[in-house]
Amino acid sequence: MESFGKLVLMLPDGRAQEFELAKPSITLGRGATSDISLADAKISRTHARVDCSAAGCVLTDLGSTNGTSVNGARVARATLAPGDLITVGDSTLRFEVAAPSAEPDLMRIETHADLHATLTQARLTMTLSDMRVPRLAIRTPNRTWEIPLTKDALTIGRQAECDIFLDDPKVSRQHARLEARGNAFVVRDLGSTNGTWVGDQRVETYTLQDGDTLSIGQARLVFKRGFVTDALTVADLSARPKRHVRRPVVVVPGAMGSDLWRGSERLWPNVTNLFAHPEVYCYKGGQPIQARNVVSEMVIVPNLVKLEQYSRLGDYLQEGLGYERGKDLFEFPYDWRQDNRVSARQLAAAIERWQIKAPLTIIAHSMGCMVSRYYVERCGGKSKVERLIAMGGPHYGGAQTVGGLLYGQGVLPFGLLGDKLRQVLITLPSVYQVLPTYPCIFDQRGQAIDVYTNEAWLPEPYRPLLRAAREFRRELGTRSSVPCVSVFGYGLKTVTRATVHCATPDCWEKVDFTIEPGGDTTVPETSAVVEGSEIHPVQQYHGSLYVDNDVRMRLKLELTR
Repeated sequence: MESFGKLVLMLPDGRAQEFELAKPSITLGRGATSDISLADAKISRTHARVDCSAAGCVLTDLGSTNGTSVNGARVARATLAPGDLITVGDSTLRFEVAAPSAEPDLMRIETHADLHATLTQARLTMTLSDMRVPRLAIRTPNRTWEIPLTKDALTIGRQAECDIFLDDPKVSRQHARLEARGNAFVVRDLGSTNGTWVGDQRVETYTLQDGDTLSIGQARLVFKRGFVTDALTVADLSARPKRHVRRPVVVVPGAMGSDLWRGSERLWPNVTNLFAHPEVYCYKGGQPIQARNVVSEMVIVPNLVKLEQYSRLGDYLQEGLGYERGKDLFEFPYDWRQDNRVSARQLAAAIERWQIKAPLTIIAHSMGCMVSRYYVERCGGKSKVERLIAMGGPHYGGAQTVGGLLYGQGVLPFGLLGDKLRQVLITLPSVYQVLPTYPCIFDQRGQAIDVYTNEAWLPEPYRPLLRAAREFRRELGTRSSVPCVSVFGYGLKTVTRATVHCATPDCWEKVDFTIEPGGDTTVPETSAVVEGSEIHPVQQYHGSLYVDNDVRMRLKLELTR
């Protein structure tokens, strides 16, 4: 993926958000569908544009009310140099040419001074990709990648000379051919042994629709038609037929994505307080803590999560697709510390209280996917939910979760304040429910460790939480009973494996993590795809999936067809 550099948005608290410029033209503005959307009343809805090429990047003001400045001087058009400061409204962005960091956080924090320095230097990264060219996203058991459809025809098969090479004995040497016919793309089976499939239909010749998935052997190929940013909105909402009714939508955020209150005191989000007073955030049943709203600010917790503001997902559905909060768009805040089964029952009660008429669509992210799936499978959601869109869900857990539960100096390189964070995490029922269910944790001899059945690694007082998580997994199952789309990030460096050095099964002396391009920096691809679901791969970071334009187009397709 070509990169023209990045824009770094400097936030008032010293943190920053960086946008990788992987498309030749990006827009800045207050509008929810701008490539860089800035919640600032002094910024016009479409305020400025940055156009990039091999020769460099040029900033153009788009007739904004309050103007655009570079290094303090108001400009109509300016060629950007590294280090230039762009000011729009009260927001300042710095243009840089260095590539963004794509490593998951695994940092040592010993003191509160270390924590302050880490937070002020922390960055939430988002890739701005070029979506104009039609393409195929291809997922095989070994990797995921995308190819642009710029040729008149592409061959698919097991022969090395094929344009799309699939090393799979179930794929014929010359299996299928994809042809461009005007603005359409047609797939034609070439007399393959095992067939070319769209859904459960075997096809000889088929004209692809946006979002269609081809199945060839073990590979799945998702067709993305390509679009410009303006296509993310429904052009004229007033022109819709009166009989058209939008599918009601419920948004379920992930862990740390809901505000938590104790009376009139907002406990979360407050990262500094989390490390200074971890006892406040430990989970104890019967606490007078209430979840009130989805988080409307960026959240960064070192060694744990980086999240865009969840309210931006609802903002897009309102502005781009005409939804109305409280009418056909509902956001479900919940206490993300508690057992996901409790949250699922609360989701069921909320849907009844809101009097949402079936069928409804659930859009969930991260741990919210687990809550939503349990609601469908065990709390009556199967009869109400038409479709589940699961973004970055840890459906089968991940190796990195174990690191949040381990005590002991030297076991993990997270430092003293890392231990304070673990004092919180080890009390949270929800965390145990995203431990890995597949082999990704091994001892130094290469033997797999099942952290659900082998309890010796966990202190005795917390083993009941592990047993409850094991029961949760049994009840949840591995598939979805309603049609599901797994939206997942791929190709970014992610913890995919943990190697445990131990003298005895109950004495873990050291844990080493394997980091490789196999997920969205937080959730591995292996975990993020629900068995039997449709897929939608995107090269995007975990905490930015729900504001990615490729994902927004998929949401538009799902909610308007």
